[in-house]
Amino acid sequence: MLVGTAVFFLFARNIMGDIPLMVNFKSGALVLLGTIVGGLLTFPVHTPGGFLSSLRGSLKPRSRNLEDLVQQIVALARLKRVAGLWEMNRKIDTVGHPVLRRGFQMILDNHDRQRVEMALKKEINLYLDHLQIQFNVVSRLARLAPVFGFVGTIIGLINVLNHIGSSEQIGQGMAAALLTTFYGLLFANFLFLPLAGRVAETIRRETMMLNVIFDGLVAVCDKRPPLEIAHHLKSYADADLSRMPSTSRPQRFRWHIRGRSAGQQEMVK
Repeated sequence: MLVGTAVFFLFARNIMGDIPLMVNFKSGALVLLGTIVGGLLTFPVHTPGGFLSSLRGSLKPRSRNLEDLVQQIVALARLKRVAGLWEMNRKIDTVGHPVLRRGFQMILDNHDRQRVEMALKKEINLYLDHLQIQFNVVSRLARLAPVFGFVGTIIGLINVLNHIGSSEQIGQGMAAALLTTFYGLLFANFLFLPLAGRVAETIRRETMMLNVIFDGLVAVCDKRPPLEIAHHLKSYADADLSRMPSTSRPQRFRWHIRGRSAGQQEMVK
């Protein structure tokens, strides 16, 4: 995002010749603050509180990948067959993904398949709902930024009409009025839309991983052989490496950007 903005300003400088003419802190503050306040007011009161911290967490680079996750599930399934309970509990503490750790702990506690499935579905749905809220907030900000840019333009034109007798003030007012529209488009296309794209990619990756975890834990509950589990889960990793769409194989959890706001996961039978 920052690189794209810098390239844009360098390109604009080569064309227009003077970047300071496009800098107006009042116009930028009006658009940015208005967009943020207007966007956050459309969501419940508790949403803005942890939004920035949760968004920052979702945008952090993920060290784990699908291949490592599949290997970890297969290793746990193999260890469950040959190791004792103490060794398994010690190994569980090293599992990085919280959903996988809690699900495997339920299996070690001798919960049946139905209870494990219900607990996993509930936790996965809540987690994806949380990510969906992040995407909805950033997408709303991207839609509101041009609107507040246009509002700033109207305010600037009103100010111009109030000083219609001074040609110097008319020029300054028109420049400020047009800059607010420019800032609205700039914030929408170089800040909020890229953020929404990053969040969408995070959700896509997390949805794929959660499908792997769900199918892997269910297979462990069914006491399927580790090699069979590895072969079954490898299709997810192959689909992710080739960047195939999520519909390339049946998934239990799917995320739809234009789906229902509180139920974007669709259970596939």
